[in-house]
Amino acid sequence: MPGNLTSKGSGWQRIQSVSLTLLLSLLLIWFFGFLRYDVSDLDGPDRQSFYDSRDQGPQDLLDDLLSQKLEVTRELQRNRNLQKDYKASKENSREVMEEISSLHRLSIEQGHKPPEEDVLALANARTRFLSAQEKLEVANIAVTESNSREFELTDDIRRQRELIRVHNIPAIKEYNDAYESHRVRVAFYKLGIPLPLFLLAAWLVRRHRKSHYRPIFFAFLTATFWEVGVIAFEHYPMQYFKYIAIGVAILIVGLFLKYTLKNLSAPPKDLLLRRYRESYEKCRCPRCDFPIRRGHFRDVVWGKKGPTLPMVTGSAQQAERPYTCPSCGTGLFGECDSCQEMTHTLLPNCENCGVETPVESLQ
Repeated sequence: MPGNLTSKGSGWQRIQSVSLTLLLSLLLIWFFGFLRYDVSDLDGPDRQSFYDSRDQGPQDLLDDLLSQKLEVTRELQRNRNLQKDYKASKENSREVMEEISSLHRLSIEQGHKPPEEDVLALANARTRFLSAQEKLEVANIAVTESNSREFELTDDIRRQRELIRVHNIPAIKEYNDAYESHRVRVAFYKLGIPLPLFLLAAWLVRRHRKSHYRPIFFAFLTATFWEVGVIAFEHYPMQYFKYIAIGVAILIVGLFLKYTLKNLSAPPKDLLLRRYRESYEKCRCPRCDFPIRRGHFRDVVWGKKGPTLPMVTGSAQQAERPYTCPSCGTGLFGECDSCQEMTHTLLPNCENCGVETPVESLQ
């Protein structure tokens, strides 16, 4: 096969080639992703250090209020427990006093004098009841005071936190600025690996665009481009990243447009030969697309669905002669210098002897 033509292989081989190229791109993307995750980030700014650089008076006051609230909460819980115990003691003394009083009434109704020990037990129960009542009232007052103090401290803490929030706004701004600078710096460090590889892959694709190994270079280019985009998206602020992304997109589209326009105005040799082959197969002039009328196609009728061949006549069986397009004057068929048979002028090989002949329009 001539050196200027390349076999594309069978359909299955082309599918296999594309599939393996995509798989290689995916594996390279995973590899660069693992590499990015394994690279340890530099230690970023400490948020607490920015807060500590400010006046700590408001924070100390908040800590004191929180400590007071904790003590009040504990005292409140203790008073509620005492309140519960005193209430239970009061109820128990009341039940005992009611039972002894019932026994006294029963003895009086039966005409008997209550025993002395029952009288003492009733007096003792009454004393415990009054004592429990008094302690319960004290516990109720303590619970009320603790609740009131807790509500006051809660309001003070809420106001103090708001003051601290306003007080720390400059520190938060300084921290955010430092953190954004840290993200950009880390992005530059991480781009130190994939960005040079991306430029190298772009050069390899450009330099070896006709190589058999171009799919490998293209997979390498795709993986490095993806990695550079991921790093830029993760570390650069959105207001910067959108300009970077649209700039890269404009550059890529511009390069493809330049390549397309160049192929239209001055197509490469292999593309031009492919166009010529397709035009000859369709019996059309490769230059102006005018129908080729020679041999059996001399009297053909060209319709919307293609040529309609007439009945073969004697005139169609005449000897072949050189043929020139009547529309643009391009020589389409001429005599081969080797075998003196008619061959395609715009194709590099004679269809009769196979000898390669120079094509004027491709030099």
